[in-house]
Amino acid sequence: MPAPAVTVVIPLYQKAGTIVAAIRSVLRQQFADFELLVVDDGSTDEGPALAADVTDPRIRLLCQPNQGPGAARNRGLAEARGPLVAFLDADDEWTPEFLQLGVAALAAEPECAVWVAGRVEGPRQRPRTARDRRMGLLGGRWRAPPDVPPRRLKYYVDFCHSSCILARRSIIERYGGFYAADRCVYGEDSYLWLQMVLNHLLAVDPEPRVWFHTEHSALGAARVGRHPVRPALLASRPLLERCDPAYRPALRDLLAYYRLLETEQLMRQGRLDKPALARWRARFPWARTPELKLVAMELRCSLVASVPALARRAPAQRAERSPAADATSGSKSG
Repeated sequence: MPAPAVTVVIPLYQKAGTIVAAIRSVLRQQFADFELLVVDDGSTDEGPALAADVTDPRIRLLCQPNQGPGAARNRGLAEARGPLVAFLDADDEWTPEFLQLGVAALAAEPECAVWVAGRVEGPRQRPRTARDRRMGLLGGRWRAPPDVPPRRLKYYVDFCHSSCILARRSIIERYGGFYAADRCVYGEDSYLWLQMVLNHLLAVDPEPRVWFHTEHSALGAARVGRHPVRPALLASRPLLERCDPAYRPALRDLLAYYRLLETEQLMRQGRLDKPALARWRARFPWARTPELKLVAMELRCSLVASVPALARRAPAQRAERSPAADATSGSKSG
């Protein structure tokens, strides 16, 4: 049997209510030369049975014990036969032209590692297109400037959600696929896409080609303000070693910003003291002078770490939802 042009991977965990809609959105694609691998990551609901009931020769159901969304996607990646791969979350949907546009874009731009499409979010299908364009995502060949500030870089990484990407399989394999240690359920995908943003040209289409169902999220979008530590902080060395040297200061500042968001979360939880704050800052210092808002956030952490009682009186900040950082980071699939 000849290999398909595209392998689509859907990681499945406890999504009986949405998996059929996700599969149907793949089967409705105008581009039909694909295989669809549904990777059941140890579900205990009816999701796998519902997926198996959808009859199409291009679908394969793979099953494994629960290992987390990164491992589920990596299982699909290991079984993939197509030179292009796409990863759709089990509670998201594609518009019918998604694959056709992505395949055409990567054929026209052989130097681009991935194609990234825009999305609408939530039950009201809230569009992001105008904001994405204001942030410089105008369409066509794109790469972030080396001097990109950290909050904007975070926005670009969050724009690259797995459900919105068609990628060259060889390049994804070069980076080892998705972060999968310790059943990671937050930021395991952005750990990979960050490396795409730092090291490769991207083909960007800011028009919405994906319906991103934040209302079904039990992970990424639902964990804003109470998420686990990001893999980028837990395993920063590989990121720095693989990073294009011209982008290394930008990466160090993004890690410092992630660290700042982590210490703010600890502060809101009343778990930030001076020794802990000093340890975090020593591990992830700023490479360049941060903007005034970030300096103010650092000062607030310093003040609360010195006088913990202030944490109960100060209003909680939601830095993750600031205009430049308003995007989800992390899987919704397992």
